[in-house]
Amino acid sequence: MHLRSRVIGAVAIATASVLAVGGCAVGNSNGGGAELSKDPVTISLNWWGAGARVTATEEAVKAFEKEHPNITVKTQSTDWGSYWDKLATTVAGGSAPDVMQFDQIYVASYAQRGAIADLGQYSKYLDTSDLTKNVRDTGQYDGKLYAVPIGLNSIGVAVNRTVLDEYGIDMPSAKGWTWDEMNTVAKEVTEKSGGKVKGLDPFGGDTPSLTLWARQHGGAVFDDKGKVVLKPSMLADYWQYALDQIDAGVTPSPSQLAEGTNAALDQSDIATGKVAMTFIPSNLSAYQVAAPSQKLDMLPMPAAADAKKGWQYLKSSMYWSISSKSKHPAEAAELIDFLTTSPKVGKIFGAERGMPANPVFQKQITPDLSGSDKIVMDYVKQVTAESGPPAPITPVGAQDADTLLAQIWQNVQFGKTTPKAGAEQYVSQLKKAIQDAQ
Repeated sequence: MHLRSRVIGAVAIATASVLAVGGCAVGNSNGGGAELSKDPVTISLNWWGAGARVTATEEAVKAFEKEHPNITVKTQSTDWGSYWDKLATTVAGGSAPDVMQFDQIYVASYAQRGAIADLGQYSKYLDTSDLTKNVRDTGQYDGKLYAVPIGLNSIGVAVNRTVLDEYGIDMPSAKGWTWDEMNTVAKEVTEKSGGKVKGLDPFGGDTPSLTLWARQHGGAVFDDKGKVVLKPSMLADYWQYALDQIDAGVTPSPSQLAEGTNAALDQSDIATGKVAMTFIPSNLSAYQVAAPSQKLDMLPMPAAADAKKGWQYLKSSMYWSISSKSKHPAEAAELIDFLTTSPKVGKIFGAERGMPANPVFQKQITPDLSGSDKIVMDYVKQVTAESGPPAPITPVGAQDADTLLAQIWQNVQFGKTTPKAGAEQYVSQLKKAIQDAQ
């Protein structure tokens, strides 16, 4: 699956090392007494992303400036890896942007160090009441809101309907499909294509999928206190399941999977028709754009026969946060409020940053959705109806959990270690990383 695990580890190490300079906090919050200035003010807004995201964000900023003529917003966008390297450096140097786009894996570490502000201080200017509690709480650390969710997603299964149609295979039902059904479809695709097309790319190397697997089986990866509660036996079962699919020949080989790790979306197995199914976050539109000749669809993650109710959950695709050293926190809060509640922005952003976290935005854009965007909206609504409480935020010290998981999973695939031994290694190293960060 094409998640960001290959770069998260390196970025996390850089981030942690910069934030930990001197072993002390970097924040100096302006507190809850912030007031809007009557004089001209300039604030900064940074995010990762390119193309349509840049265009949409710039348009939204112009709309904000038009309604707030005394506020000028300086914008900057970079790629994912460069974004976090630069943010870590600017935070350590006391020159972080006023408003920052955030990912949940970093919220706790920046909040703990005092680098981002407790947004509850600015409730006078920032209204989050439209958000459901489950969604809003995904931006909390230690009981305080540090990040406002922008969009929503959940790990699911991208299905290449062009492949299924070519081999006369029916699209599985989105309602309550199981792991056994997935295996049946994967086997059917592989056999009917004579091995030309494999049934699926397996999971195994990302914590969101592992979290869903654990929740299905009554477990979790982390608890609300930031402790690792994942049982090695549960992770071993997770890997053994995927390993059985590889051994059955319904997936690409370990070598082929390794080669595809850094592939661009248009070269991914699902986009090129080399597999019929793959696990992805619900950003199906990006895959569809990368594969215009293929018809893609979306299904939820299969469920175990005895899956616990509420195992599904929604993950924020990204957030907005405010620097604790912002000289203009009230204006920064006004900007976030505009970007997350203004009907103008709802129309401008659409589903580019994932399905909107704000239900009002969802209703606003639904009539205009079509194709893969409509598929994702329907998918998110289904997951929302079946969701339990959100998964705990990634604890401090666990920012490289995905990279560690992917590394050990690759060793399992190549027979360098067993699922059991690899699982014990993962849990042990993850616990140590969190302990060392305290």
